[in-house]
Amino acid sequence: MTLWQSYVQGWKKYVDFRGRASRKEFWTFALGNLLIIILLTMGVSLGFTLVGNPYSVFYAGVAYTLFALATALPLLAVGVRRMHDINRSGWWFGGVYLAGIVSRLLNSILMEYASPETYVWMKITLGIVLGWIPLLVMVFLCCQKSRPAPATQTRIVE
Repeated sequence: MTLWQSYVQGWKKYVDFRGRASRKEFWTFALGNLLIIILLTMGVSLGFTLVGNPYSVFYAGVAYTLFALATALPLLAVGVRRMHDINRSGWWFGGVYLAGIVSRLLNSILMEYASPETYVWMKITLGIVLGWIPLLVMVFLCCQKSRPAPATQTRIVE
């Protein structure tokens, strides 16, 4: 399978959470989208700057947000299939999404009730515990080799 076919496979199976995705398919899709999002935001920002629009960073942020929303579900699906390929539950990959949601929820609570000093330290702690650690675990898991599917056990009743 070529790189382009691997990338397109992620879009074709954008809501398919069953089955398996190879390392090549996952990393081609993830890094391809990362490259597109970098080029998109830089292009939008540069384009609006060249025409003299003072809000070029705002429009680049809008472009980034729209593309990130468009790729969230396909990336989740290919990530879940990648976890299946190493014989793990898809919830391992979904945990990164859940950690981000929990982090934002706790951040909102901290903004309301914590002192400025406490907020700064808890924000750093949340960023490490609910941001970097799950991300590094997922990178490690997604780099592992494929494993054969476990043999299903059948019970013969006589």
